[in-house]
Amino acid sequence: MEDSETSGTNAELRVFLIGPRGAGKSATVNTIIGKDVAESTSSLRKESTTKKMNMYLVENQDVVLVDTPALRKSLIKQLKKEFTKSDILAFVIAAQSLQMEDESCIMMFLKDLKYLHSRSFILLTRGSNIVDDNNVFNPESNKELYSLYEAVEKRYVVFENRNKTEKERKLCIDNFLSMSREISFNEEIKIETPRVNDTKLNRKVRIISFAAIPIFLGFIMSSYRFRTMCLGFFNALGRFLTFPFR
Repeated sequence: MEDSETSGTNAELRVFLIGPRGAGKSATVNTIIGKDVAESTSSLRKESTTKKMNMYLVENQDVVLVDTPALRKSLIKQLKKEFTKSDILAFVIAAQSLQMEDESCIMMFLKDLKYLHSRSFILLTRGSNIVDDNNVFNPESNKELYSLYEAVEKRYVVFENRNKTEKERKLCIDNFLSMSREISFNEEIKIETPRVNDTKLNRKVRIISFAAIPIFLGFIMSSYRFRTMCLGFFNALGRFLTFPFR
């Protein structure tokens, strides 16, 4: 992961922005920072869409934004390495009809990042598409979107990167930061990673188990011989007692 404008800081909170290509992750970073610091994959050439994660400090907020490329299997592997138990995850998706790629990203999040759901929320960009109270965010309109909504415990923030006034921009930022901090007070997730000692212990247990097999078989065989000897002795004793002495 590359640091951008975060040197010399000890931020208390990191927020990872993930989601499909073109959802508005980089644009959201630029809106919150107040200048164009993050480059969207939508503006890059098709063969250059493998940009790395980049971190950006939100001044005077002790918050670092982590901009990510489009969600795919390789990014999920990287997330599992980078994400700590105190981080927050914002699933960025545009307030518009979902495309196949959007639904695919949602399913990856639901399946492969299940342990992060308790520290996640939906960041709904292009919020101006929700024009009035009669057109409020309606996750029930799409099966995958509703599953995402349920998975993150119905937490979401409506965001607009094309604000007409500074007041509108500030309101979006305040809502984003408030939600991130609210989730940060949740119980920290448990990230279980296999430890070297545990791996060695499991290997030793397997070795001991295999070593015990011949011992067990030997015990069974010796017990069988012992039982055979006992039966032979009592048979002989029975014949001796029933022998007609004269």
